[in-house]
Amino acid sequence: MLPGDLFSQDRLIRSYQNVSNLGFFQQPMPPPDVKPAANGVDVDIIFRVEERRTGNINFGASLGQGTGVGGFLGLEEPNLFGRGKRGKLQWQFGKNINDFTLSYTDPAIRESRISGTLSLFDSRARYQVGDLGRRKQRGGSIQLGFPFLGSRYTRFYTSYSYQHITYEEGSQDIQERFQCNSCLLSTIGTSVVRDTRVGLPFATGGSFTNVGLEFNGGILGGTGDYRKADLEGRWYAPLGSLGGGGQLGAGVQFVLGLTAKSGFVFGDAGPFYQDLYALGGVQYGVPLRGYDEFTITPNGFDPRAGGSAAAGPESFGKSYSTFTVEAGARISQSFYVSTFFDAGNVYRTARQWDPTRLFRGAGFGAAVISPLGPIGVDLGYGFDRVDINGRPNPGWQVHFKLGNFF
Repeated sequence: MLPGDLFSQDRLIRSYQNVSNLGFFQQPMPPPDVKPAANGVDVDIIFRVEERRTGNINFGASLGQGTGVGGFLGLEEPNLFGRGKRGKLQWQFGKNINDFTLSYTDPAIRESRISGTLSLFDSRARYQVGDLGRRKQRGGSIQLGFPFLGSRYTRFYTSYSYQHITYEEGSQDIQERFQCNSCLLSTIGTSVVRDTRVGLPFATGGSFTNVGLEFNGGILGGTGDYRKADLEGRWYAPLGSLGGGGQLGAGVQFVLGLTAKSGFVFGDAGPFYQDLYALGGVQYGVPLRGYDEFTITPNGFDPRAGGSAAAGPESFGKSYSTFTVEAGARISQSFYVSTFFDAGNVYRTARQWDPTRLFRGAGFGAAVISPLGPIGVDLGYGFDRVDINGRPNPGWQVHFKLGNFF
């Protein structure tokens, strides 16, 4: 909304949601005051906000990407210089991980609508899950974002990243197929993102759409020569609210969500198994609740995989598809509970992509934003699990997440 605009209730609500999404003010925000002006023709609209503390130092425990339990120390300021610029420094450490990341984001370079992000990282990880071995990564990336066709909610991004990667140890099959010493990954990426979600971090309405393309190797140099396409859509429909006295964003918010994702790799990914797709669990690769990590393969469900079992080249595919239907209740901006239905599969090649061949799971979950970071617990029931003799063997699987999983 701009001064002098024709009054619109819908645009007033959207403006309220946009201000709330900034993350700079206490939640829930009071609804705006709409009062007739003295001339009897115009109306005055007043937004009342209370600034929240933005800069913070985080420390605590983390659990992610199959590296087991560790610690983290982070310094983040989403409103540097009071101008909405974001700086972030994070260090994760533990027996199996030493990960250092430094990034700076300017959402409006020189007061324009062009955004930019510069990131530098040095990561060393020893994967517990799948006996994937050790991975060392060092490099950086730069990304620029532009308004797409003048839209306020759709942006076009272009990026370049350069990484120096080394794989060590791991299972015999992993060593034979994916080992590399001082491999180089040079990548140009483009994407179009449209985001109209409201009520973040647990959205209560709107949608999110992302179409991304990556070009690796070839004239860019480095190891491997492949292209990658990732598609993602999230849609949220409000189902109503309970309590809150009619105030916008207050009370328990009920929402129905639908998520669809697919990805494709074309060409030879070489040793870079992290750019291939693995399905199952929540700790590595593409999540699918109700199943353990690496149990869903291009050859079907593998009851011998998961847990302490080693992953092999047959655990990874060049395409996948997943779908989630979720009914949730946002108790507050920090607490969310839901019931979900997941379905997905991974395929050996992009040509074999078939969204009618899916493994199904359903269950319940909860997530909370704590001083230690996001914490989530899901209980999923895998309908299409089988035993080693191929007989149906459905069952429950507990998934625990600690760390930044949004």
